[in-house]
Amino acid sequence: MTLEQKIESLLPEGDRFDVIAYELWGNIREGFDCNNAWHIARNVDAAGVLEAARGRWEVFKVNYYPRARVSDIQDASCSPDSALLEVDCIPFLEIRTSTP
Repeated sequence: MTLEQKIESLLPEGDRFDVIAYELWGNIREGFDCNNAWHIARNVDAAGVLEAARGRWEVFKVNYYPRARVSDIQDASCSPDSALLEVDCIPFLEIRTSTP
């Protein structure tokens, strides 16, 4: 399964989305801490989400978790309006349904 196929399968309900990335700081005891969040795309369609996700995935693999595999991506969100994507409990991307 490609990254794009995986992301498409986890998209929340809706036609337009906001894509949010998290700054991850190393923590010797716990792995990573999530600090600042920032939007890497606002009010985009599914194609825009996939473009933003591809870029974030590459940064995540190089800078934070080189062993990450697409097959290990999971949605940790319990909301139908968002997907909090993580690998081994390390978040790398959040996709939220845009509100007008």
